[in-house]
Amino acid sequence: MLDKKNGKKLVTVLLVLSCIVSGIILAASPDYKNYQIENARELDSLLNVHIQDAQIKAEQIRVSSIRIDTIFTRKEYRIEVPSRFSKTLFHVDLHKDLFKYDMQAPAKVHFPSHDMDIYIYDQGTVLRSIRLTTNPELDSLATPKE
Repeated sequence: MLDKKNGKKLVTVLLVLSCIVSGIILAASPDYKNYQIENARELDSLLNVHIQDAQIKAEQIRVSSIRIDTIFTRKEYRIEVPSRFSKTLFHVDLHKDLFKYDMQAPAKVHFPSHDMDIYIYDQGTVLRSIRLTTNPELDSLATPKE
């Protein structure tokens, strides 16, 4: 068995080795990239990219501003989609992108219509809301996002 002196040396060597391995892992890991949306225009641009990726046409979208108080207004996107359009997939894709910016995008589904409201939060403030409503008249459109 190890005596006390050799045991201390062994513990010291193992401690040094673990520090070296930890340093190598830390040096090899990618840098944390802090994405940040600087202004409302950038957020709107990000939303428009998602809307275009979902192949939603401009005629299906209405954007209005809601006055919250004397200094803050929030944009609301009302989007009509065919009944086969996957609102959940749209929400998940948007949520993944916003997560990089430390933003949240909780959603509320209304039954029985299955319409969805998505709220885009940053630091406890709702910055945008998106209402996805089903319009059966649009079912004749091609909807690749299922």
